[in-house]
Amino acid sequence: MNSTDLLLEVSSSNEAKVMRLVDTSHYFTDDKLENYIIEVLPVNSLKWITFHVEKNFSLVLNSSNLQYKKASYKQELIDLQDGIYEIKQSYKPNIHTVSHFLHLRVTLLLNDLKSQMCDLISNKCDLSKEDFIKNREKLREIEEYILAAKWMVEECSDKAKGKEIYEYAKKLLEDYKGECCC
Repeated sequence: MNSTDLLLEVSSSNEAKVMRLVDTSHYFTDDKLENYIIEVLPVNSLKWITFHVEKNFSLVLNSSNLQYKKASYKQELIDLQDGIYEIKQSYKPNIHTVSHFLHLRVTLLLNDLKSQMCDLISNKCDLSKEDFIKNREKLREIEEYILAAKWMVEECSDKAKGKEIYEYAKKLLEDYKGECCC
């Protein structure tokens, strides 16, 4: 009996130019994996990108290998978009072993949120204690919506609701930046 369980993890990082997929699969002891592949459907793309991997892989995705922009040097890479990335993991016979994952990338939005938090905490804002607490609570609420959006996509597989919550969090952050006295 084959008990290989294909799993992967998308590492959390504030690096906007890359996204790392890490193999967390449980492999059956004698299982030889042939044609082991990762397929990625990037945000705003209709084309799946295929990567050949081996057991215990660590795969770094960027704007060049996801075919957003050709780049020969790291400096030429552009930020990866926030949004839903679909990922398939399989091995021969691929049609019978495929595992399908959804990942909501929120790196750019979280980086923007963290920047606002740093401004608030670093006393750049020169606010009263009451206003500081009010602004801190607004930022925490936005973070909760971002986490809820990720949960909705990645754990509940509800892409539409996850995108809706993400867009709401993004709007709240834009509104915060527009009204903040920092």
